[in-house]
Amino acid sequence: MKTVAVLGGGNGAHAAAADLTLKGFAVNMFSLFPQELTPIRQQGGIRLEDDAGERLVPIHRTCEALADAIAGLESILVAVPALAHSAYAKACSPYLQDGQTVILNPGSTGGALAFRKSLKDNGVKIGIPVCETNTLTYICRLTGPAKVKITVRTKTQFACLPGKETGKHFKAFEEMFPGAKQRESVLQTSLTNFNAVMHAPGMILNAGWIEFTKGNFSYYCEGTTPAVAKVIDQIDKERIALCQKVNCSTERFLEFFYKAGSTSERAFKSGSVYMGLQESEPNRFIRAPENLKYRYLTEDVPYGIVPMAYLGKMLGVSTPTINALIDLASLINETNYWETGWTPEKMGIQGMGPKELLDYVENG
Repeated sequence: MKTVAVLGGGNGAHAAAADLTLKGFAVNMFSLFPQELTPIRQQGGIRLEDDAGERLVPIHRTCEALADAIAGLESILVAVPALAHSAYAKACSPYLQDGQTVILNPGSTGGALAFRKSLKDNGVKIGIPVCETNTLTYICRLTGPAKVKITVRTKTQFACLPGKETGKHFKAFEEMFPGAKQRESVLQTSLTNFNAVMHAPGMILNAGWIEFTKGNFSYYCEGTTPAVAKVIDQIDKERIALCQKVNCSTERFLEFFYKAGSTSERAFKSGSVYMGLQESEPNRFIRAPENLKYRYLTEDVPYGIVPMAYLGKMLGVSTPTINALIDLASLINETNYWETGWTPEKMGIQGMGPKELLDYVENG
């Protein structure tokens, strides 16, 4: 039985730990916030609810020390929000060994670049490959202590930094998550961060409704009106222009959404982003956040569209809609996301042009 480490204690970490256990892996769980794993110890596992029903899934180990969780393991799955990446990079740095691979699930936009820069800043000398997915491998939510509901197992995209090692590490990833798609570089996975494409407009354009109702509406369905859908579509066009600049093939948001099982064939064939969100059955039960300090803004702006905007400045691609949303989000939350987000310096790519950037993501 192969053992993998799952780092984190939220929605994605619980879903991954339970799902991988059912697939025959032994899972070591660790969180920088130990209280997140206490309910798992108390009830003897994670209670998983999915299309097969509800059952208790025993977890191999919930570790109190990070060194114990990752010692001797090839695959280290980091399933935490992007805002926690730097903390986990710092925590892992003293214990990482040659032959280990870090997988960010997901990487948001520029996650592998920023995580590797953090490892370097924290004294890691060996060439630890840092891989990432473009989105979380599940649509899921914690519904109680040590209880998670998975509505969809997402077919993600996968790449490694350096890109020349993607094929080797993809084999191990595909064993854990069948149906994943191998991409050429972390630019491709980062620039298919569709959470950032749809979350920022939904939060900002529904700001009044969120504050007034404390999130008492269906975020993806009721919160996506035709006007909101137009902004999502425009952000997607700016994202596609970035992909074209660095020779990355990509799908439109609606096509990805459909292939991920998140909307109907009718909606996909219509070409309407609005219809795509209206007919998203897996997302229908998800309520809006109670306030504007939620990760749909605090994560998907600084670690989602901010890196896209900086890539646009570096590569000469205009991103006016993305820029406007960053400015509005910064104003709403009284935080300069242009500074707190993943800047080129934090991703280790400052001063690079298209050629230098492509060489770096390929060779490290």
